[in-house]
Amino acid sequence: MSAILWFSEIEGGEIGVVGGKGLSLARLHQANISVPPGFVITTEAYKNGMDPALSDSILEAFNKLGAARVAVRSSAIAEDSADASWAGQFESYLNVTKDELIESVKKCWNSALSETVNGYAESQSIGKDKLAIAVVVQKMVDSEASGVAFSANPITKDRSQIMIEATFGLGELLVQGMVTPDNYLIDKTSSEI
Repeated sequence: MSAILWFSEIEGGEIGVVGGKGLSLARLHQANISVPPGFVITTEAYKNGMDPALSDSILEAFNKLGAARVAVRSSAIAEDSADASWAGQFESYLNVTKDELIESVKKCWNSALSETVNGYAESQSIGKDKLAIAVVVQKMVDSEASGVAFSANPITKDRSQIMIEATFGLGELLVQGMVTPDNYLIDKTSSEI
């Protein structure tokens, strides 16, 4: 298996290879939903570590992407499963240049070893074998507004509602809790806000 997979190359059962975020982005891309183009550095690469050949392959993929800057995002196997939410546990880096790319990938990998991640995994009875991490590299988008959508109301657990939290600018401000977002509750049946 290749250490690098483009979104178009990822198949449905490959969560163990590309992680939850990588698989979700690949599915969106393959459904022709507008997501920034990108590729995934697989969990196999994580297990084998960074060597000159992998580094060269990553930089070659960056060149193929045709972006001046990219988002480098962690994608763990156990991420956002039915039983656990890993929001904010793993590292992501925005506006990464080619010169910063390899170091940013290594930092994403290292976030899987953090005390916070290991403590959370232990509290959720998730074994260390499930902490393998892939890394998503996507063309950076200079967004006017960003948001997060929940398929159920995360506060009340009401599955008949969708919750969207949105803010101006990059979503990183929202995810890091640095801004108070606009909050929208949508009824799934009537589509009323």
